[in-house]
Amino acid sequence: MPRSAEPTRERLVDAAFALFTENGFARTTVEQITRRACVSQRTFFRHFPDKEEVLFADDDRLLPTIIGAICADDEPVAAEELMADVLGGLAAVMTPDRNRLRARQQIVDGDVALTGRELAKQAQWQPSIAAALVERGFQPHTSDLLAAVGFTLFRASLHEWLLDYDGPTLRERVVTALPDVRAMLDEVSTPT
Repeated sequence: MPRSAEPTRERLVDAAFALFTENGFARTTVEQITRRACVSQRTFFRHFPDKEEVLFADDDRLLPTIIGAICADDEPVAAEELMADVLGGLAAVMTPDRNRLRARQQIVDGDVALTGRELAKQAQWQPSIAAALVERGFQPHTSDLLAAVGFTLFRASLHEWLLDYDGPTLRERVVTALPDVRAMLDEVSTPT
């Protein structure tokens, strides 16, 4: 995207978030968003296919961040260590946007269709992430499981972090959760 388009895209996102917060997602129209951003509806549709996608505008930069972190090195590495690096790096990228992420999550959580769209978007990423893990040396079946566990762990940590301003950072939550997942798996796999 040309540099000159970034301010317009950002204005559209800011206008949409403000209107979603003021009026609710369902009652906000593309026309209202474009009016608030001082652009035409045609300009809106050059940037976004629909108003729902405005909520996920920042996600476009996250998948390349994840893939880049997985493929940053080709040395063998333990799965837990790689997940800590990749998810910790993702946390670092997302941390400056905490207020917007918090507002977005409140909007998404308030609409079943948006929650479904959020999960569908993440599910679309999973094969790409699994393929990067295979490229890194993990077995295909293991890669699928690692991608699924990574999404679940990160999503849970993100939701906790967005609700708890006084607690640990997002990165700390993610890194702390990894051994907890291992311990839970050990506990589940050991019959009592």
